[in-house]
Amino acid sequence: MKSAIVLSPNAYLPTLMQDLIGYDEIIENSMRSVIFETLKKIEKLGLPGKHYFLITFLTRFPGVSIPKTLLEKYPDEMTIAIQYQYRSLTVEHDFFKVSLSFVGKHENLTVPYKSITSFADPSMNFALKFSMSYGDIENLESMDYGESNRANKLSGQEKNSSGVDLSAKVISLDAFRKNKNASNDSDN
Repeated sequence: MKSAIVLSPNAYLPTLMQDLIGYDEIIENSMRSVIFETLKKIEKLGLPGKHYFLITFLTRFPGVSIPKTLLEKYPDEMTIAIQYQYRSLTVEHDFFKVSLSFVGKHENLTVPYKSITSFADPSMNFALKFSMSYGDIENLESMDYGESNRANKLSGQEKNSSGVDLSAKVISLDAFRKNKNASNDSDN
């Protein structure tokens, strides 16, 4: 059975109040762990069957290491395929390293999971899409990493990268309950 999973954590954020828990970050981290677990299996066993991966990442994200020629050709974002001509896949907790063939020459790449904007296995019609952008990178660089929950640092007026205003007021349902109770009382 084939299924497609395309998740955008911001699609599930409530628009009624500010997210102080950081659900979008929790969901993105969980989705990135899918990439880690998948690549870890491939590191040990190789690519089974007709599986292959298309991975798009931000080339200037901190920790990304690609040859200068590729950076010049792909200054913002790059999509790689892990299929036939890959070597030396090394999967670490925060990043993976792989050697890929570009115009007949193998090049070493280091890709942090947080730099990935999409991950797909087209053979299974499976895809993950992330909301990371360079604006998010600038925000991350300016934040204090000593805090356990970055969401607590957001002001009430800030918007997330999808443009959803997370500072809206919670609507009280008491008025509706009173009206319902009043109509039930009048029915008796």
